[in-house]
Amino acid sequence: MKIPETRTVDTIHVGDSLPSFDKTFSAADLVAYGGATWDWHRLHYDRDFAQARSLASPVIDGQMYGAVFAQAISHWLGPRIFIQKLTLRYYSFAYADDTLTVEGQVEESKVVDDCGWITVAHILKKDRDVVSEAQSVVRVPCR
Repeated sequence: MKIPETRTVDTIHVGDSLPSFDKTFSAADLVAYGGATWDWHRLHYDRDFAQARSLASPVIDGQMYGAVFAQAISHWLGPRIFIQKLTLRYYSFAYADDTLTVEGQVEESKVVDDCGWITVAHILKKDRDVVSEAQSVVRVPCR
């Protein structure tokens, strides 16, 4: 994948929409995340264990939603941005092999102390159902 040029604050406006961003988490992705975070709860990797508890499949760890929001922002704005704050709200489970889609819109864009700052409201969907919402405050270059 080609790394995008980093956008500057003068190219970002209130009401701008992020490009739609899709992510599918395989069972292997969930195991890798468990290894990276030392979260070895069987709900996140053991299909039989999850199904015995009336769940469709291993459950995607909610913190992975934050990673998807951050990845969507980075893909849109480029590598020289800094996510200062990311606030999440959870609504429902998502499972291994579900495809999740991030959509978002710029709520605020301003320059403070020679730095650009934008605020983005995002939603994470599985099909048409909202799984999570987030708000990101992002520092972007002025030039």
